[in-house]
Amino acid sequence: ILAIIVVRFRDSIERDRLAELQDANQELTSIKSDLEERVQERTADLNVRTMELERYARQMEAVSKVARVIASIQELDRLLPTITQVVSEQFGFYHTGIFLINEQTEYAVLQAANSEGGQRMLKRGHRLRLGTTGIVGYVAAQGEPRIALDVGTDAVYFNNPDLPNTRSEMALPLKVGSQTIGVLDVQSIETDAFKTEDINVLTTLA
Repeated sequence: ILAIIVVRFRDSIERDRLAELQDANQELTSIKSDLEERVQERTADLNVRTMELERYARQMEAVSKVARVIASIQELDRLLPTITQVVSEQFGFYHTGIFLINEQTEYAVLQAANSEGGQRMLKRGHRLRLGTTGIVGYVAAQGEPRIALDVGTDAVYFNNPDLPNTRSEMALPLKVGSQTIGVLDVQSIETDAFKTEDINVLTTLA
């Protein structure tokens, strides 16, 4: 009887220990899974942050390149096309255009563009009436930036057949002091293409 009691007692202790070990293993597995998930999330966050920093570095390089272009090229007919090319290349925009307001302050006239559609617009003397035609016309009249993250929902957007792939557009005033002399217009094939950092850098650029 004593032997049976001892054996049963020992078995009971072993079962309890086994249950404790199983609980501990489950807890360790849960902790491991949680840590792995946190590491993955942290790695993803770091990757996103790295991409953002790389994007910002490219943007600042664009500003630096434009500054060098302005310092080295004095002729306007060479300067403006070079700027549109540099901006599009560095920021990855579908289209970059520079408009200047005519002497009568009636129209914003396209002076330079990098895209194929922009080149067609230049050839036919593309212009937009201030305050009435498109985002560019609005910005030229108001002297304030305007951003359309989804051009399909922006009532001011001008649907240009020469730029059919545009999904987002941002127009920034070019100013000398308080006077608006033109507009920097950038367009992307992606919706929600412009981040806060893009807006800040391009505002500085303009």
